[in-house]
Amino acid sequence: MSRNRTVKNQTPLQLDRVTAPVSLKDQAYLAIKDAILTLKLKPGDALVENDLAEQLGISKTPVRTALQELEREGLVTKVLYKGTYVREITPRDVREIFQLRAVLEGLAARLAVPALEESDLARARELVHLMETALAAGDRSKASQCGAGLHSLLLQKADNERLHLIWHNLDDQTESFRLMSDRISGRLEKSVGEHRRLLEALEQRDPQLAEQRIREHLHSVLEELSSEQHTDVEYGGEEALQ
Repeated sequence: MSRNRTVKNQTPLQLDRVTAPVSLKDQAYLAIKDAILTLKLKPGDALVENDLAEQLGISKTPVRTALQELEREGLVTKVLYKGTYVREITPRDVREIFQLRAVLEGLAARLAVPALEESDLARARELVHLMETALAAGDRSKASQCGAGLHSLLLQKADNERLHLIWHNLDDQTESFRLMSDRISGRLEKSVGEHRRLLEALEQRDPQLAEQRIREHLHSVLEELSSEQHTDVEYGGEEALQ
């Protein structure tokens, strides 16, 4: 019997590409970064290599490398002869980030409005409705996520790659600020109304009004975060790394 066999009309295989396993350094980096962004590790907390390695169940070397990368990103700071700490969030940090967000997201809203289809408006209505119902049910985390979803929708519909790239570079710091603002009494309730007014501008298909509404919302958040009575907003988080 011939060993040469011809296979006819065989459908080409569609296989996923093989990817390298995540290194211990990358796992440590992602775990520590997530703990910082979700405020499980608070600004000013000491980052002790031995403690972090023990919690993560790995050696100190990948932890040390991860901390060096986080330092380059500006999320941690190293103090000579003292150690490494989660970077403190200063009033200037808050002001600069929200000023930039107001400009970028205001532009995104203005660019997005002419491109909105009925399906996009339906999604925007759904997000605002879900935000309202989640807050009424006491699910503040979901309410915040739905609000962020409306911002993301407008950035997507703006269809400007460079705008999205610049905004994405602010995203890590923005996440921490979002969690801080959510813990200010009455802030989420106010945000629901601000997102409802933004939705109305989108439904009117008014680019300038949509830009104005999102700028007003972000400046409102900035004002409350910057106010003196909220300088010590609780960060929360029972476990540093999970």
